[in-house]
Amino acid sequence: MSHSFKNHFTLTLGLFFLASLTPDSIWAETRYVKKSGTKVYKEASARSKVVELVGAGKELETSGIQGKFYKVITSSGRKGFVFKFKLGDSAPEKGGDLASLKGEKMAVRESSSSSSIRGLSPVSEQHAQKKGISKADIQAVKDMENYGVSASEVDRFLSSRKLGEYQE
Repeated sequence: MSHSFKNHFTLTLGLFFLASLTPDSIWAETRYVKKSGTKVYKEASARSKVVELVGAGKELETSGIQGKFYKVITSSGRKGFVFKFKLGDSAPEKGGDLASLKGEKMAVRESSSSSSIRGLSPVSEQHAQKKGISKADIQAVKDMENYGVSASEVDRFLSSRKLGEYQE
């Protein structure tokens, strides 16, 4: 083994050793929670205990990544892990998530994009009545507009299908 190779090998080994001793704070960066009710887990697993729920737009300090989870510190000082797709590089726009489609910002029928979102506007309802569409059918459309799926229902579905953060 040449002297130069030994020196290079020793230097490389030393750098790996130093990197393993580096505190998390050197890797820290701020990320933003995309959706309200984002879970901070005790371990890097969606099956782990939830230590805190954080709201949309909250800043979290990340200090590393383990598989699909960022290691984070919350504003309350709790340490844990958040599924990496729940965090973004910038704060989300207010009402920028699906909240706008649930009527918190605007009703579905108020959308200007009728090609992607359909609903029964008052004009459409009058037209349907003139065309002899039954009240039951009109009510069925209104029921579809008002149909919602809770966050806990979505969470149970993802867990049962092993999707998203529950993917193994």
